[in-house]
Amino acid sequence: MDRIKLAAGLTILPSLCLMAIGQEQRLDPIQPSTHQQLALAKPTASRLVPATAPGISTSSPSSSEGLIRTIPVPSAKETPATRPFHTAALAIKASTLGAGAELATPLSRSFNLRSGFSVINFGYPFGTDGVTYDSRLRLRSSQTTLDWFPSRHGFHISPGILYSRNNISSLATVPAGQNFSLGDQSYINSVDDPVNGTMTVVFPHNVSPTLLLGFGNALPHNGRHFSVPFEFGAAYTGAPVINVNLTGSACTTEGCFSFANNAEAQASLKQEIQTLNEDLKRIPVYPVLSLGLAYHF
Repeated sequence: MDRIKLAAGLTILPSLCLMAIGQEQRLDPIQPSTHQQLALAKPTASRLVPATAPGISTSSPSSSEGLIRTIPVPSAKETPATRPFHTAALAIKASTLGAGAELATPLSRSFNLRSGFSVINFGYPFGTDGVTYDSRLRLRSSQTTLDWFPSRHGFHISPGILYSRNNISSLATVPAGQNFSLGDQSYINSVDDPVNGTMTVVFPHNVSPTLLLGFGNALPHNGRHFSVPFEFGAAYTGAPVINVNLTGSACTTEGCFSFANNAEAQASLKQEIQTLNEDLKRIPVYPVLSLGLAYHF
């Protein structure tokens, strides 16, 4: 009987121990310490990936102080056409010197060098004191200029040199039976042998200094290929000199005579030429006005 009781007690004892342990856990749970609570509450640090978009601030992963680094936004791309003779522009233009073409190349960001030529042929009839002049102009010129751009807005100041071989000639005629005057003397043109002749204009200088002001750059720095330069200024050519030769017959109140052989008629013609040249001395420069279309290679 004692053995039976002992066996029953050994069987029940483990169950009672387990129940006691479970009851102790329910009554007195183990609480985490304050440091453990803070450690559990602190979020796990994650690695920050720098942004690649321009202008976005990123945190340096190696810095413990939370420094902010800003990636600068790249500026707009420019084409610096500043290498001398490594780039060029070709322009065609129309001007008071004629139609022509020119080449331009940069010397620096603020200076360009240009050189070109111009050609023009045209007629220009005019009359004075009853004499009609049917003039023919043949202008041949080449020009080299240094363009200075004080700002980036295309305005430039361009000193230069003009080499010209200009020829102006004219036929001088007077309608038969019509009145005309030379100097202070009046004449009546002959009907049978009317007065006629030639006029020539000579420029004193083949090489002339020029000064031009303009807008537009044949070598733009913004990457464009086309531009429309405009310029105005003058070339100091000196006052042109006129010479007139007349032949034929004319009449006055004293009678008719050969114009080429009459001393008084030739003196009157000389006075007329002097008056014309005095007027031309007021214009010692040749005006230059041009408009072109340039392409930058």
